[in-house]
Amino acid sequence: MSVGERDFYPAKEESRLKDELGEARKNRDRTNVNLIEKKLVKLYVSQAEYFKMAEKPDPYIAEKYLQKALRIQADHPVANYRLGFLYYRNKEYAKAIFHFEKALDGSDVEGLNDTQTLLTNMFMVNCGIRIAKESILEVRSIEENLYSDLEKDRIDKYRKEVLVLEEDIFERMFYKKNVDGMENRISEIEFSSYQPLGKEILLKISDQGRELILPGSFRMSLSPVAFYIFYALLTTDHFLTYRDIIGKIRTWSELEVKEDNIRQIISRFSRNIPTWNEYFHSASVMNPETNRQVAANKLAESVKTCILCRGDEVLPGEY
Repeated sequence: MSVGERDFYPAKEESRLKDELGEARKNRDRTNVNLIEKKLVKLYVSQAEYFKMAEKPDPYIAEKYLQKALRIQADHPVANYRLGFLYYRNKEYAKAIFHFEKALDGSDVEGLNDTQTLLTNMFMVNCGIRIAKESILEVRSIEENLYSDLEKDRIDKYRKEVLVLEEDIFERMFYKKNVDGMENRISEIEFSSYQPLGKEILLKISDQGRELILPGSFRMSLSPVAFYIFYALLTTDHFLTYRDIIGKIRTWSELEVKEDNIRQIISRFSRNIPTWNEYFHSASVMNPETNRQVAANKLAESVKTCILCRGDEVLPGEY
């Protein structure tokens, strides 16, 4: 399946699997029913990830696919993990915690990997902090209401059991700026206004999607595959072949790509970015498996890189 086929492939595959599922249920073939249901769940989870990372992310569609998966298998760990993350990003923290806990519980036969388990616990901590902050604001609102009928003695007794009552402690909506591998926390204002200078390439991840930004206000929206290609090139100091890039994409995601997809995307960007040759170098390198010369690309040595994202964004290679 090529990247361009994704627009119509999932609907056809879903329809085919549903037909097979109906036939298996009609024949009371429980083994085949279980097998087809697993294929449907895998399809739904994969499509949810695709729409979460699309050029214009659509969390609503991603959520619908994950809900479809959970209607088939309510304890599917990865579906719960990803749905919890969508709720977390939408500031629905109680719902997020519910699904994160389901993800950690897992099923009888599968669970999260070690990295997903760590991230789930980290996001649950963030949910708790944000719920606590909201509760502190509600406490202040009630206390400041002149018409509240509070039992002062009782309130003061239990106030000592509250670990934190300072809202400032929770004001940590940080953003990250990674410049040439060095990470710093930045304010929301800097995140919104930052522009690359000189020979600097900026990859920006926001709720509006993923962008490539160059000096002079040149910016392009990136598909999931294009984002991973540029992330690979910006975080590696040696030439990468198309196969090298595919290897990284498969490590970082569940996207299915072929060398021709990589070649087409790089070719398109090399034509559309006027200063492409100033930022990227191409060469032919030896493929040790075939002893043949193959195309490869790398970032020019004089170019600086900057990656901007939310503080809780998990970048490729960090998990």
